Amino acid sequence: MMTAEASSGEKRWLLWAIAVIGLITLVAAGWKIYFAADPGAALIALVIIGAVLLISPFVLPYLQAIAVNADGFELRLVREIAAQGAPETARLLNHTELAEIAEAYGVVHTQLAGDAFKETRTQVQDQLVNRASAFARQRNFDPEEIKQLFPKATAGVRVLLLGLMKGDPRLIDATTLTSAIAMPVTANEQYHALELAEKNLRHFTDADRAALRAALDEADLGPPTSGRRMIASRIRAMAP
Repeated sequence: MMTAEASSGEKRWLLWAIAVIGLITLVAAGWKIYFAADPGAALIALVIIGAVLLISPFVLPYLQAIAVNADGFELRLVREIAAQGAPETARLLNHTELAEIAEAYGVVHTQLAGDAFKETRTQVQDQLVNRASAFARQRNFDPEEIKQLFPKATAGVRVLLLGLMKGDPRLIDATTLTSAIAMPVTANEQYHALELAEKNLRHFTDADRAALRAALDEADLGPPTSGRRMIASRIRAMAP
C-alpha cells in the first residue's frame, strides 16, 4: 500500500516531469516560430501550452489552496480556521484581503526561507498586522475564538490574530501573548506580541505579569541590540 509520503513524492516528480515537457515544448515551439515566416495559431498555442506546463510545479500546489463553493472563491486557510473551532472568525475573514495576505505569507514563509528573504517575510507580516488591526476596528470578533485558535494556527494566522488584537483590545489575552513571546513561530510574531504586552501590561493580573516575566527570562529575544530586547527591558522595568 502506498504511503502518503510516497504519494506526495510521486506527485512532485510528476509535476517536475510535466515542467520538463513544458520546457521542451516551449523551446521547440520557439525555435519553429523563429524560423517561420508566419507562425500561425497552432504554434502560438504550443508556446502557451509549454509555458503553462513549465510553471506547473510552482502554480499547482497553491491553486489547491483555493476552493470554489456556492458563494464563490474560498481560501483553504479560511476553511481551516473554521474547522479549528473559530467559524465566526472564518466568516468575517472570508472574502477579505486579510485571508489572502495570510495565505500569501504562508507561501513566502515556506518558499522564501533563509536570511536572504528575511526582510521580505517581515514586510508581509507587518502588512498583515496593519491591515488586521484596521479591520478589527470595524468588526466584532469573538475573543474566545481568537484565544482558542491561536495555539493551533499557522505562522500567518498567528500574526493576523495579533494584528486583530492591536485593533481591538477586547481580543487581548495575556496567556496568548506570553506564549507568543516564549515560543514564537517567527521573530516578528514575538516582536508584535511584545509590543502588545508592553502597551497592555497595566491590564494584566499579578499572575499574568509573573508568567510574562518568566517567559522573558527564558525566551530567545535575539541579539543584544534587537528591538525585541529593548521592549523586553521596558516591560521588566514596568513589572519588576
